[in-house]
This record gives sequence, C-alpha cells and structure tokens, in this order.
Amino acid sequence: MVFSVGDHVVHPLHGAGTIAQIPVRQGQRYYALHLALDGVVIYIPVQCSAGIGLRPVCSRSQALAILCGDIGPLPPQPHSWNQRYRENMARIRSGDVRQVAQVVACLRLRSRRRALAGGERRMLECAEKILHSELMLAIGTDADDIRRRLDAQWNRLNRRPG
Repeated sequence: MVFSVGDHVVHPLHGAGTIAQIPVRQGQRYYALHLALDGVVIYIPVQCSAGIGLRPVCSRSQALAILCGDIGPLPPQPHSWNQRYRENMARIRSGDVRQVAQVVACLRLRSRRRALAGGERRMLECAEKILHSELMLAIGTDADDIRRRLDAQWNRLNRRPG
C-alpha cells in the first residue's frame, strides 16, 4: 500500500502516527512517521513498509467498538511465562487493533491476580501505547480521553468473575 504525507498509519511495534514527509536518502524513499504519543520520528523504507506491517489506522467505527468493549473473546493464557509472552507478542505483531486490545485486557486481568513480571509489564506498556495511539488518531481525540475511556472499560472487565 502506498501512503502520502498526512496519512495516519500504524507501525505494529511502535504505534500510530502521521506520515510527515517522504524523503529520499541515498537513493531510497522513506516514510518519516511522526508517532502520535511520544513525538518521535521513525524512518521506514517505503519498499519494506508492507513487510513491516505498516497499515492505515482502523476506522472510527472500529475504534468506537473497541472503546465500548467489543474486542472479542479473550484468548486463553498459557501458564508458562515463555509461551504466554510468545503468543502475546504474536498478537501485537499481527497489527490487528482487536488483538492488541486483547493483549492489554489479558495482561490487565493477570495483573489483577498477581504482579506482572518485568517483561510482561513492559509488554503491557507497549501494547497500551500502540492501542492508545491508534484509537486516538481514529476518533480524533487526545491521549487523556482514550486513557480515561479504556480505564473505565478495563475496570468493567475486572469486575467480571475470573
């Protein structure tokens, strides 16, 4: 897929942002992606963007559905830390906003029962950053609004038996 300056896109491991420019360096074109939450600019070779998983931000209706709790059934979480970590990383790398939301929900539920290990805590922070940035750009609001709305959603999820 070809993107233009001003397009909102998601990098599966860094989150959502806006294509600020498409410079040419050493004969190769790059997308200069200005990340929404931390203001960092990352450069992605245009020819590698599909392989990396760069994609447009989800639709407004899909973002609103996620904010209302429509993330689908939560996947089972293996007892083995290594297996759980690998499966959750695969969901994050998928680039699917619902799967990222599922990772956040699963890790938040797990943290309700016991403290997360350092790797899972960092994974939760990364998944939340990716999710927040995409939803923020999809519905055109700020990070605080998204955080507030998702916190309310996760609190409802936490009140479920489990």
